[in-house]
Amino acid sequence: MVNNSAVSSNNSVNISAVTCPSNLEEIENNSTHQIEGEFDWNPEVRGFILGSSLVGYLVTQMPGGMMAEKISAKMTIILGVFIPALCHLISPFAAWSSIYFLIVVQFVAGMGQGLTPAASCVLAANWLPIDERGLLNTIIVAGFCAGALLGGVATGALCSSSVFGWPSVFYIFGGLGIIFSIYLQFFLFESPEKHPRITESELKHILSNQELNLSGKRPPIPWKKILTSVPFYALTIARTGQFWAATHFISVHPTFLGTILHYPIQQNGLFASVPFVLQTFLAVLVSWISGWLNKHEILKTFPIPTSASSVVHDS
Repeated sequence: MVNNSAVSSNNSVNISAVTCPSNLEEIENNSTHQIEGEFDWNPEVRGFILGSSLVGYLVTQMPGGMMAEKISAKMTIILGVFIPALCHLISPFAAWSSIYFLIVVQFVAGMGQGLTPAASCVLAANWLPIDERGLLNTIIVAGFCAGALLGGVATGALCSSSVFGWPSVFYIFGGLGIIFSIYLQFFLFESPEKHPRITESELKHILSNQELNLSGKRPPIPWKKILTSVPFYALTIARTGQFWAATHFISVHPTFLGTILHYPIQQNGLFASVPFVLQTFLAVLVSWISGWLNKHEILKTFPIPTSASSVVHDS
């Protein structure tokens, strides 16, 4: 998509001083097999494009949770899938027309993605029995890692193909997102009570293992206690570090592999996806361990998720 060689030639910085010589020599020897991107975007412009979606993702975190609780978690999740999918379909045309248009499209896509995390938590609270919630929530969150893994590998293969090219990435994933949002409309339900095909035994099992009635009126949010809570700020700092690392591997890491280490696009997609393999494996493993520790009352419930989060995301 981006012509790195054109960017490098237009940059006054000595490229040999900031790149890997061995990989650069190898890539020059095999330059006939590489497909150059069509956009001459400097690192600053690429930073704005990549960062715009992350800013949008940050903006809708709290509104997404409020919308899920007050209106519908199902509808919030569907919008969180449909909006980014639609933006994916528009992205190639935006890139061809204007950088600013592309930045706006990416920002809106990020806003759509930001609706999903909090809404997923609301839906999980409605559906998952408390004794199974730890492992099942981890599997849900691990879907992010698995998606990044599969998406990275598929993106590298599609971009390096002379038949499909980089626009196919946006069309394929955008189309799949539209199909999936339609699927969610028909097969996702707000709560067990609203599922038309749930059995009596399944409904009884879920409802009898809920810690409270989530459909009733909830007490007001204790904002003063939250904003004066030391654990709240500790968890906020930890999550900020987690988000920083995740965004690095999604956006900055592939750029580094391509522009500094000069890996071809297909290898770039594969190598950029490797960290998510370990993250997915550790997420499920640590969740199982925490469940075992809770079951045998070896540790209290509170510190386990915090410790598990540190182990998985620091790794």
